[in-house]
Amino acid sequence: MFTQDLVRQRKVPDSVPTQQLLSINGSHYDLAALSADGPVLVYFWATWCPVCQLTSPLMSTFSHDYPVISIAMRSGEDEKLQQYITAKGYEFSVINDMHGQLTAPWHIGVTPTIAIVVNGKIVSVTSGVTTSMGLRARLWFYGNFN
Repeated sequence: MFTQDLVRQRKVPDSVPTQQLLSINGSHYDLAALSADGPVLVYFWATWCPVCQLTSPLMSTFSHDYPVISIAMRSGEDEKLQQYITAKGYEFSVINDMHGQLTAPWHIGVTPTIAIVVNGKIVSVTSGVTTSMGLRARLWFYGNFN
């Protein structure tokens, strides 16, 4: 898994793309500014992704301790997406990327993918199933050594 993450990370830009991120509830996000205070998790997922069914509750839990900005890939209109989030009880911010325009500059092709951003730099990327312990270790490492 670690080797796969290294291969995928080579495709991802070093710094966060300059983008207007607007959540489905109307909040604006600037990842570079937000990550100046500590690690930010950027979670790429989709309502239709079976593995995301396992990962999304974990990301919701992490949102209590870290900023989690999620980008829902090709998951329908805002209203449908909000109904899904509410039904599942997820507690992370959701940006709707209906057409893949926000995801493209990140070179994300696999859901779920989790990026850790510190000081505007993308310092870690992992795809697929991840564990709470593995994610906490990454956050601790990159939060303390970047």
